[in-house]
Amino acid sequence: MQDKSKIVLVEDDAVIAELIQFNLTSEGFEVLSYRSGASMFERLGEAYGVCLFILDIMLPGMDGFEICRKLRERDDLSLVPIMMLTARATESDKVKGLEAGADDYVTKPFGIREFLARVQAHVRRYEKSIQALSSSTTQPDKSESAKSVNNTQSEPTVRPPTYSGTMEYAGILLDDVRHRVFSDGIEIEMTNREYELLKFLMQNRGVAYSRDDLLNHVWGYEYTGETRTVDVHIRQLRRKIEKDDANPVIIETVRGRGYRFCEK
Repeated sequence: MQDKSKIVLVEDDAVIAELIQFNLTSEGFEVLSYRSGASMFERLGEAYGVCLFILDIMLPGMDGFEICRKLRERDDLSLVPIMMLTARATESDKVKGLEAGADDYVTKPFGIREFLARVQAHVRRYEKSIQALSSSTTQPDKSESAKSVNNTQSEPTVRPPTYSGTMEYAGILLDDVRHRVFSDGIEIEMTNREYELLKFLMQNRGVAYSRDDLLNHVWGYEYTGETRTVDVHIRQLRRKIEKDDANPVIIETVRGRGYRFCEK
């Protein structure tokens, strides 16, 4: 019997937590529910194999922003998607959550059907990325064989080897086998959502996509009400890969349309 996909929920409102847990369980998920960030971290060992975190923002003690940042600092959980829940709908709060490393931001009250669609999209994409990473273990490690040629020399910062599964444009190399990104030979740390967004734009370089298009293709659901999510992730990408993020030349803004990866 196939294991159920595991979701961690941190929500201090018992009524909301019960509603969310009931609906997620009905959809076939295993739900680990906690009332605070402290209780979650105390028992995080139970979350082995988790495929999604759902965090309320207004929590006793440690708020959702801090929980999100702490999760993103852990190598073993850095790729797991995070959804933030809050009754506060101000743009500054949304930006703060996304900049903390969240993948999505849901404002209360929310429609349960749309909520479940978002959850399923995040879980599906995450599990697909994990399968791709697992299959990469069968790929030969060319960097290791290169080291064995002369292991007495100091090892400079070099561009990783190019082979099937990589893309390189405008000085950006995306290694989809190892799930890593390099800018002029230097590795750039990215959240899973930033990586997927960059990958999609690079695969379709020169094509302008609207914010709704990007939500559909990268986030995995059709939702026209929260395009600010895309803007924040584009801003974060530019900070990491552009030489001058105030004057971007790699990820271009197309007025009246959206964004595109440069053609050259």
